[in-house]
Amino acid sequence: MSFCKKETKIKSVYSIESSLKLNVIDTLIESIDSSKISNIQDNKQKIIELFFKSFQKDYNKPVINFNQVKNNHEKIEVKKYVDFIFNGKTFKTFLISFSYENDELYRSILLANTVLDDGLIIYEKVLDEGEYLRTSKFKKNIIINNLFKIEHFKYDKKGNISEQLLSNDSILFLTRNYLIQENYIVEYYKEPYIKIKKEWGGKEIIYTKDGLDSSYIYLYKQKGEIKKNVKNGKWLERRYLEEYNKSVWMDGQYINGLKDGEWNYSPDGPVDKVEVYSMGKLIKTYFP
Repeated sequence: MSFCKKETKIKSVYSIESSLKLNVIDTLIESIDSSKISNIQDNKQKIIELFFKSFQKDYNKPVINFNQVKNNHEKIEVKKYVDFIFNGKTFKTFLISFSYENDELYRSILLANTVLDDGLIIYEKVLDEGEYLRTSKFKKNIIINNLFKIEHFKYDKKGNISEQLLSNDSILFLTRNYLIQENYIVEYYKEPYIKIKKEWGGKEIIYTKDGLDSSYIYLYKQKGEIKKNVKNGKWLERRYLEEYNKSVWMDGQYINGLKDGEWNYSPDGPVDKVEVYSMGKLIKTYFP
């Protein structure tokens, strides 16, 4: 995770193979091109489920509250966007939009593989006490996914607006790199070999069953090993999952960045759910 000021703009460079396909060579996705929007022919419900699942890649809780639409999918509009050709593979993209608090319009672009079982939010714009903007840079075989907070105001110590900024500050507070591996989007690390053990975010209190003792743990955690720039071997993670609406413990094995075998999900101590993967593909889910 990085914190820095953004002072430069990157120019987008891409070539169009047809009206329906975009060959992504060296492209920054920072806006929506309305000429590339059309009606979908895919399974809308499956796309919406993938949209929510894709936020797992952030680890952090999304900047927008989905309570108004999480159980009201009819309020979510899904449109087909242009297909991306990246690193020799074709990926679908979809425009996701809906109204949320104060009738603000949420819009994002979901990048998905052709079988619709893996995705990444590559563009997102949220207006909520400031502006949040997610952009994605496609460069060679890497996707650089950045989330910015754009400040429009200064605040006093009590959190009240003290003045409007003449020029908006753009602060990068979340950045991750991704690699295409076996038609799946996996997290990529600049270091080829490294052991990871880090915690971040706020802390939450955990009580014992009798309520007499407690401890504090970080909301987010990573513990495992990087080999050849991707996750390999046994990993322990703590991420925010939309289906639980909280941070959840996860543990399992990665092979070349892809989940493989059994993955355990533990929101409150004991394992609540087990997902079984075969080189990134979800085979089955069961509840012990």
